[in-house]
Amino acid sequence: MCANFTVDDEGKPVVNTNGTEIGVVQDVDAGVAYVEPGPEMADSIKSRLRRDRAVADGMENYQLGEEYVDEVTADEIRLQRF
Repeated sequence: MCANFTVDDEGKPVVNTNGTEIGVVQDVDAGVAYVEPGPEMADSIKSRLRRDRAVADGMENYQLGEEYVDEVTADEIRLQRF
């Protein structure tokens, strides 16, 4: 899939293949989505996504590469199986 992230994707939940929400898109910059991980984001997923930015409150964001995206809908971003 070729994910073309836009500001419309900000705030969308990111879900794994089981439909469990693992994070939320906090920012889109130049077509790149930055995801704030939720408590359900497994370390195996974190290790594949690039930790990219530190947010002022100390939370980490992860850069979501299009190679990991299965589908972008109006309501969510669904990841492929890792």
